[in-house]
Amino acid sequence: MLIQKFGGTSMGDPATIHNNVVPIIRGALVENRRPVVIVSAMTGITNELLGLAQRALDKESGEHSALPGLDVIRKKHLAWVQAFQRETNWSEKARAFLNSELLRLEQVLSAIAIIGELPVRSHDAVLAVGEKLSAHTLSCALNASGVPAEYIDTEKIVPISLKYRSDNYWDEVATLFNSRLSSVPSGSVPVLPGYFGQIDGGILAAVGRGYSDFSASLVGRALGAQEVQIWTDVDGVLSANPRIVPDTKIIPRLSFDEMAELAHFGAKVLHPFSVRPAVQANIPIRILNTFNATCPGTVVETCFTQVEHPCRSVTYKKDVTIIRITTPRMLLAHGFLAQVGSVFEQHRVSVDLIATSEISISLTVDQTLDENDALVSDLTALGEVDLQRDNAIISVIGDKIAEEFTFSAMILSELGAARIPVKLISLGNSLINFSLVVDNVQCERAVQLLHARLHPPE
Repeated sequence: MLIQKFGGTSMGDPATIHNNVVPIIRGALVENRRPVVIVSAMTGITNELLGLAQRALDKESGEHSALPGLDVIRKKHLAWVQAFQRETNWSEKARAFLNSELLRLEQVLSAIAIIGELPVRSHDAVLAVGEKLSAHTLSCALNASGVPAEYIDTEKIVPISLKYRSDNYWDEVATLFNSRLSSVPSGSVPVLPGYFGQIDGGILAAVGRGYSDFSASLVGRALGAQEVQIWTDVDGVLSANPRIVPDTKIIPRLSFDEMAELAHFGAKVLHPFSVRPAVQANIPIRILNTFNATCPGTVVETCFTQVEHPCRSVTYKKDVTIIRITTPRMLLAHGFLAQVGSVFEQHRVSVDLIATSEISISLTVDQTLDENDALVSDLTALGEVDLQRDNAIISVIGDKIAEEFTFSAMILSELGAARIPVKLISLGNSLINFSLVVDNVQCERAVQLLHARLHPPE
């Protein structure tokens, strides 16, 4: 069993779907890998839908302001249907489903406009349309191309009565998916929307924008898949950002912990939470390029031991602010760090890096602050606050970093020789992430220098 998830860029236009996506699925079926396909909405459709919901809520613009957006969605999917091979039956099925879903969407938007509220269930109902249209149209396109496929309405799999946040919620969801998919005839490809049903509080709050990756991971766990494939527009996870490092390399294998650190500090290929169900079931995740299907990509596994060198990737995050809180009251006192932490919790601000001394705490946040900010105001009650803006976090990721005794010295020596000041240093508690803070203006140069040292050109 193989799970194939195609993202928004893979579903971006009719040509890509027919020339790339359909052949990839057909190839897996021919190889008898029993593919199950999960898809995101076509590029831009999710943002368009979220905009429609907000415009319907806007009393000044009125519900009719959403109609142009509906027309955009209709035309984009009709262009896909018109690109089918000449098979009237499947084309008509796709058109009928499109018209039905858009009529239902228009009714939901009208209800939002009338009541002047956007309940969570209505919000999710609007959001779901993109993935449903994408999945149903792809199933018709596959059938029209001679690949047997069946559209699965995931909204009807998970009942609303199933209480989210119960101890065994995701186990029950996996069981429900397994039961429904077991009824699909052998040799037919199930095609599922990335949206998988109502959740208390809304799917974005529960899972986030990566819910289609999460759905693929969940289905993989439910079916005991051999592998979950995430098809996107890159060849895999790279050793650095190719926009600033031209000689980046594909990382063939990563541990889940390394992927989590990369995601947190700049890499956007895969969010760790979105694939947790598969990782918990020890199912490997493979990141592949829809536009370069012969590339082996990157495999993310629970753990592995064989690596060529300790550094896997050099990543970065710009526009970081350093906050330093200094007070003599911290000397030999207990509870001071907890007081600082409670202020950040109260203002719902996440901290990336933190370092302490006898009388001060230095930490970084991923946003711009000023002296009048409410967070800063509350921190001044605890001590003297100093803000240093326009910084960047550079993170060197690798699960063998802690075993290389000269590793940190080499990094600091390289930056010192280039006269790039380092403002803060942190070795993550997992011992696979060596992070440091430099000026924004020095970030790209520092990344290039470190990548050249850690991944010299062949």
